[in-house]
Amino acid sequence: MAIQIPVVKGKTLSTEYWLGSLSFSAISKYVKLPENTDWDDVFGGKGEQEAQRKLNKTRVNNDIVPYLLKSEDAFFSSLALILVPASGKPLKEGPDFKFIPITTDSKIGMLEIDESIDMFPADGQHRTAAIIDALKQDRARMTSQEVPVVLLPYIDKDKLRQHFSDLNLNAKPVSQSMGYAFESRDPIVIITKRIMKEVPLFDKRVNELSNSLSRKSPDVITMGTLVQAHHILLEAIYGAKYKDAEEIASLRQLDPNEDRVGVVSEKLRDVWEVVIDNLPEWDELMNGKVTARELREGNEAKNTTGYVFAFGLGWQAIATAAAALIKDERDDWSEDLAHCLRSVDWKKGGHWHGIAMVGDRVNNTGPSIKATAGYIVRKGGLVAGSGEVGRLVGAAPHDPK
Repeated sequence: MAIQIPVVKGKTLSTEYWLGSLSFSAISKYVKLPENTDWDDVFGGKGEQEAQRKLNKTRVNNDIVPYLLKSEDAFFSSLALILVPASGKPLKEGPDFKFIPITTDSKIGMLEIDESIDMFPADGQHRTAAIIDALKQDRARMTSQEVPVVLLPYIDKDKLRQHFSDLNLNAKPVSQSMGYAFESRDPIVIITKRIMKEVPLFDKRVNELSNSLSRKSPDVITMGTLVQAHHILLEAIYGAKYKDAEEIASLRQLDPNEDRVGVVSEKLRDVWEVVIDNLPEWDELMNGKVTARELREGNEAKNTTGYVFAFGLGWQAIATAAAALIKDERDDWSEDLAHCLRSVDWKKGGHWHGIAMVGDRVNNTGPSIKATAGYIVRKGGLVAGSGEVGRLVGAAPHDPK
């Protein structure tokens, strides 16, 4: 039985396509993911290698499926689906498909696709996988939901690969910080927006446009870094399933100024107050005695070199150290955190080599963040052993000789 889809026919230069929508149920039935072995014969090799990148199942399961299941106003951009005959030969009008216009010469009509035709996601395989999985988890609600699609005829494998290249190389995703700035659902982002106003150092000094700070930036942190730090801290405060904690989950789509948001933000504000109070250079910045650029890059005229804590690595390492103390000590963490922060020589220099720096460059990587966090707590006199703090200390490299 032919698949019938109401569509609008279009053409860009030599590429013909049809615009329409498919129900989640139809996506599950007719679209085959690149990892499906049925594509091996068609493409002469594995579909996920020959015509797509490898599916990131962790991203699908942890991010996209929950977005569909938990959002009342979730929306996906169009999936680009290639109509591929089982023979692997070019799609032909007549035996493989028919376009039936509503009136003569109309671009609006019905696309009838032979049931032997498979659909390959040239763009949107992660969204497709999420739709299929969400349908399994909540069939009653998800079956009739629809997603926009762009349907393209299969010519050959090279053309399909070119479609993938065109759709991905020419697309420029927004920065993580900008994405967060526009986000209104995610409770952690909502809490972060509250913190950005409540903590004086962050007020009007958080970069919401890019993932990193330029050398001359007057900002002290990016929104992306601040959100990541809050994930680290909230996990320590509420436990591994912090996103599902009622105090946090109930904040979805609330205004950051709501009282319920303040209940959670106060706990984070307590951490940032300890951090900022024990790094006096931040007070100098707020009083106009030094600039954010000087704290990062130093000032040759003043013979200063800059400080590790002023970089994204510093913020995340401090959050990681604070989180370990909170997990281990609960109510008594603040004094130890203050002591650790005051015990560290934060000036950039050789003592940070192999920990937070490589040569004269601050090395903002996951291993360096963890090493720096361990270095912070070890400098505070804490020792290796059981618990989060002990594990951090045990993994921390010693001072360079």
